Amino acid sequence: MKKPLLLSKAAITKMQAIIIAVIIIIAAIAGVAYYFYSKPPVEKTEIVIGVVHSKTGVMQPQMIYHVYQMWLVNKTNAKGGLYVPEYGKRLPIRVIEYDDESNLERMLTLTKKLIIEDKVDLIFAPISTAFCFAAFSLYEQYHYPVIALTFGSDIAAEKMRTGEYKYCFSVLGMPSETGKEVADLLVHVNSTKTRISKIGILFHADQHGVEYAGAIYSNLAMKGFSIPVYQSYQPYTTDFTPMINSLKDANVDVAILCGYQEGSTFIKQCKTLNFNPKLIFTGPTIEVPFLVYGPFGFTKQDLIGVCYYDGWPATAYNTPTLQQWRQEHVQHFGYEPFPASAVFYAAIECLFQAVERVGLDREKIRNALATQEFDTIVGKTRLRPGYSMQCELAGTITQWQGGDIMEVVWPLSAKSADIVLRPGY
Repeated sequence: MKKPLLLSKAAITKMQAIIIAVIIIIAAIAGVAYYFYSKPPVEKTEIVIGVVHSKTGVMQPQMIYHVYQMWLVNKTNAKGGLYVPEYGKRLPIRVIEYDDESNLERMLTLTKKLIIEDKVDLIFAPISTAFCFAAFSLYEQYHYPVIALTFGSDIAAEKMRTGEYKYCFSVLGMPSETGKEVADLLVHVNSTKTRISKIGILFHADQHGVEYAGAIYSNLAMKGFSIPVYQSYQPYTTDFTPMINSLKDANVDVAILCGYQEGSTFIKQCKTLNFNPKLIFTGPTIEVPFLVYGPFGFTKQDLIGVCYYDGWPATAYNTPTLQQWRQEHVQHFGYEPFPASAVFYAAIECLFQAVERVGLDREKIRNALATQEFDTIVGKTRLRPGYSMQCELAGTITQWQGGDIMEVVWPLSAKSADIVLRPGY
């Protein structure tokens, strides 16, 4: 029979020492964890927001779309700053601003600088679809929730919906959404006002032009419209004569130009060449009162019947709150707002309200933007990943009708005026 194993006093003492040591280590770890997880956040004196946009170069005119960021920053700072719940107080906002000189690679380099060197709390998106698309991968890599104002791409929108671009949000209608709105509006015009049979589409040979023209073409074709002219043009095109002659020869009822400020040249050359379609649709910059009645040199009569396919959600500023905001806009900037002015302002309101609800934790900000509803200048507002921003007080397609600002003509439930045809019809 085996004798039971007996531990010596020395062995027992050694085991006790090991147990005591383990207990001390566990207690120390728990103490350190408690210290780090229970202590208040490191004191901050300001919120730092970074932005890289095109203050010089060929894209500089589009800076007019980014004025609402600083306007709201200044208005917020005038109230003491943005309330941050983890600190229980308002913090002033400081903006670090860099000029990408309209160069995409420079924009990416400076965006990395904002994140890695400046360690900004938040970021405002750059200007244009191409620049935003290029920057999205950086926002994803470093987990910065960003609302892109001047952006529209179905390719990127799909990535937003699948979660590949989970930190990126858009405001304007995506190409597929816009294509449907344009097609539905023209079906309405065809059935209630005048026959619309043939439509010509010209488009700037860049991502915006290609995607929006393609989506509009597809939706029009599905509705049974004929598109005899579908032609791209190169950047900096100044002579549209051959393309306008093609539109005239095809006898199109509607001309659509998916581009930018060159749309002003197109409209003027249509008049010079005696080409007067029933409707003209153009893209960004032709909706801005300051530009069309200023540098572009149009009269109000010149633009009657010109529609704007992009830049929605859009408003005609015909509610008491928006009328007051329009007056403040004119007083502050010296010119009238464009259809999406209040919507761009509202998008920044969403970002700031998210911070006031959840603090400066960027994961929480991202989740708030993706799931919550916000009260903004355009009413109840939601950011929908991969789609246009949903606004209570906004429509989609707008049109110049001889006034100081554009009218909302679509959808009918949101219209401020019925659509009109170009003079002569």
